[in-house]
Amino acid sequence: MNHLFVDNMPLLGIVLGILFGFALFYAGATNRVFIINMLKLKDLTLMKIILLGIGFGMVLTYLGMILKIIPVEHFSIKVMNLGVIFGAGILGVGFGMIGLCPGTAIASFGAGYSKAIYVILGGLVGAFLFTMSYPVLKSIGLFKELFGGKTSLIYISEKYNFLYEGTPWIGVFIGVIIIVISLALPYSFENKKR
Repeated sequence: MNHLFVDNMPLLGIVLGILFGFALFYAGATNRVFIINMLKLKDLTLMKIILLGIGFGMVLTYLGMILKIIPVEHFSIKVMNLGVIFGAGILGVGFGMIGLCPGTAIASFGAGYSKAIYVILGGLVGAFLFTMSYPVLKSIGLFKELFGGKTSLIYISEKYNFLYEGTPWIGVFIGVIIIVISLALPYSFENKKR
C-alpha cells in the first residue's frame, strides 16, 4: 500500500512548503522590518525563534537516529567548497540590505508584500546566471572540495567524513545547548543599555 506523502515527494514538498510559509508568517519572518531589526540586533525575537527551531530540529534528528526512526540513508550532506562560501556571502549581503532571502521573499509575497516579487525575480535571474556561468566557475576551481567535502558534525555513516567520532547523543546535547541559548537570549539588547 502506498503512503500518500512518503511515496509522493512532490506532494510532500508542497505541503511542507505551505506549512513552512505559515510558520514564517506566524513567527514574523515575512516582515522585512522584523528581519532587519534582528540583523541590527535591535529585536532578537526572530533570532530566538530560529535558534529554538535549529536546536529542536537537531534534538529530533539525532533522537530519530538513536531510535532508528530516521534511516541514515536518507541523509544527504552537501559538499563544502569555495562556491558555497561565496554564495553564502552573496546571500548574506542581499539578506542584510533587503531584509529578505528567497524563502522569506516567497512567504512575504504570499502575505501581501508585493515588492517581494523583485527579490524573487532577482533570485531567479541569479540562478539563471549561475547556471550559465557554472562551466567557467568550475574550470577555475571554485567547486573543489574543502574540509573533506561531505563532512558532518559527528559520525553518521561510512559515506561521510565527520568532525567528532561520538554517539548521536552528542548531537542531542548540542541541540539542547542551542535551545538553552535561545531561551537565555534577551529579546533586545537595547533594554539592557537603559
